[in-house]
Amino acid sequence: MEIDAVNKLVFHVIEDVAADNCDLDEVIEFVVSFSNEHALSQETLLKLSSIFGKESMHREKYVISRACASLFSGKTREDALMEAGKTAFLLGFDELAVREFKEVLSENSENVEALCGYGIVLARMGETEAAQAQYEKALKLNPFHVETLCNYGCLLYRLKKTDEAEEMYSRALLLDNENVNAHCGYGILLSKRGESAEARYHYTQALKLEPGHVESNFRYARLLEENGEPLDAEKHYIVALKADPDDPRPHLFYARLLAEHGFIHGARAHFRYALKLNPEDVEAHCEYARLLARFGHRHEAEVQYKKALELDPGHLGTLRGYADLLKEKGQYADAEEIYRQAELFKRSAW
Repeated sequence: MEIDAVNKLVFHVIEDVAADNCDLDEVIEFVVSFSNEHALSQETLLKLSSIFGKESMHREKYVISRACASLFSGKTREDALMEAGKTAFLLGFDELAVREFKEVLSENSENVEALCGYGIVLARMGETEAAQAQYEKALKLNPFHVETLCNYGCLLYRLKKTDEAEEMYSRALLLDNENVNAHCGYGILLSKRGESAEARYHYTQALKLEPGHVESNFRYARLLEENGEPLDAEKHYIVALKADPDDPRPHLFYARLLAEHGFIHGARAHFRYALKLNPEDVEAHCEYARLLARFGHRHEAEVQYKKALELDPGHLGTLRGYADLLKEKGQYADAEEIYRQAELFKRSAW
């Protein structure tokens, strides 16, 4: 019976993708072979992919979607490749996402969704010119594609082309005034320009539409903090942290807010979590060290300063902070040497 075969397939896929040394392409080959052997229907496999997606079992969804692309043809194959590409991107497997989107485009060069998806991956990989080319192709084919307009706006903002970015966000919102990403992106741009009232409007619109939207909560919290509204800022940092506890940015900025208002224990907890998620953040190590030193935790502060200097021996803030700490501890000769290093790095930076 097909149900027995499906149960066996599901068990095998879940077990295989959970393995530390899992090769996803090998699992895909198994799914293709197993499906052919047991004559599993197209409908069954597509339904299985959908179920994995709804359960946030993204590795499993990727494997089944990619296998569907190998098993089927025509529009079904194209749709399966798109799902595989989007899921690979969600997993952070950029090279796999590129592979899937390029395969779609090799068979249908006018697939706007694939052009947009490919552009998004390239932008995350830092290949900005190539990403820009994909967005331009997509908008030439469909000037009203909202997702492309939003993501192109984001890329243009990163490239400091704010007027062009604003045009993209404005066009996106004219087409879809309930697009959360467009409101959020436009809010970021306006906030950077110092247009706080307008930025606030777009952040609040985004949060009306999606109260748990991480980026909007995080950015709005920063705006509120800058405008002297720490209590309201705290509320939005907390929402962002609950929605995505693995994003180091809300932890870091919330830690700064707590530290500024003297909540040392909470600040320490969030600095530690931010550094656990992003241990190579030199500035965070330096700030955490300053906080520890300020409240008399000198040994722990020294550990953080040393970690920061391992990552960046010329970080001026760390060198000066570490020298100040050594001076407080009475290690004057060591402090003088660190001050001297800071001065040398400062001069070389000129």
